[in-house]
Amino acid sequence: MRRNSLILSLILAIGVAVAHPAAGNAQSPRENSEARKLWSEGNDLYNDGNFADAEKKFREALTKYPKSDQSDRSTYYLIITLEKLRRFQEARTLIENFQRNFPGSRWRDDVDERSLALGASGNSVAEQEAKIARERAESQKRGSPELPPNASVDSVILRMIIQANPSEGIAKARERLKSDPSDQAVFNNLGAIYSSNSPQALPFLLDLASSAASPNTRTVAFFYATRRNPDKGQVASTLMEMLRKKENESIVSEALFRMTFSEHREVLAKIVESANPDKFAAIEKIYRGGSITLRSDLLAAVATLRDDPRAVSFIIDAAQNDKDLAVRRAALEALTNQKSAVDIKTLENLLRTPPPKN
Repeated sequence: MRRNSLILSLILAIGVAVAHPAAGNAQSPRENSEARKLWSEGNDLYNDGNFADAEKKFREALTKYPKSDQSDRSTYYLIITLEKLRRFQEARTLIENFQRNFPGSRWRDDVDERSLALGASGNSVAEQEAKIARERAESQKRGSPELPPNASVDSVILRMIIQANPSEGIAKARERLKSDPSDQAVFNNLGAIYSSNSPQALPFLLDLASSAASPNTRTVAFFYATRRNPDKGQVASTLMEMLRKKENESIVSEALFRMTFSEHREVLAKIVESANPDKFAAIEKIYRGGSITLRSDLLAAVATLRDDPRAVSFIIDAAQNDKDLAVRRAALEALTNQKSAVDIKTLENLLRTPPPKN
């Protein structure tokens, strides 16, 4: 009897497995291979800065093979591609779907980081402050010059050359870029070049920031070049000059996000203190493309301008209209430094203003 029960249990278990196959096995091996090929093609296009065609490849992979063994990875790459295309609302929608469809994915932390960069959706101050803390930790990680865990052998060897002889390593990097302008080994070692004591490091990074084939390479090179420069006033001037062109806004935003907490606060303070008559145009662009942390810190910097009516207007607008509660709270704190410029009527209007919908 016991043996018959055991057999019956095994039959039932097999029946359940057949009726509900594991999500990873829903596609055939051939289909999984095709899905991986589409992702690889999309990834190459992404690294080359061809985001429009990269989006098509990632979408094709997800449309044809929605249950492949790496649909979560394809979804994550589609999210970051949409960010590059500045289609932020579509990226947010994909993030919400990802959290429902792939709760146990190893890409979950990466998707959560993108959620932070695009603005938190939670309504509690405690939740958003926790996300700000995570965002600051992410900026520290992005600013690290360490090699990524999946770095190639070429990346490791090039790093060893840079560490042994920085001048020779930078010469090798230039040589590799002539053969392949998107060389991944050079990209992975921009942090090592930044960390070297070579006088050639800053000219190399600045040259790459303006001429690299890949937008991602230009962004990271620009970040390390600004970080290499100890004169944060000069860095602030460079950022404001770059912000005159719309296509540079995402590069500046990413550079500020990659800086450590103290570094980006120092640069923001220099921008706010600047005598540049167009500085508020730059401030508004930084705010528009900034993360929760960056927007909050920018408001704190603007609050130091106690005799500038543009500062009061900027802070009040953030207090009324920012989509994130934590940033609106930061704006209200900034107003405490503007007591003489804020009248009771303005505060009453703020009291009556309904919170904006996310």
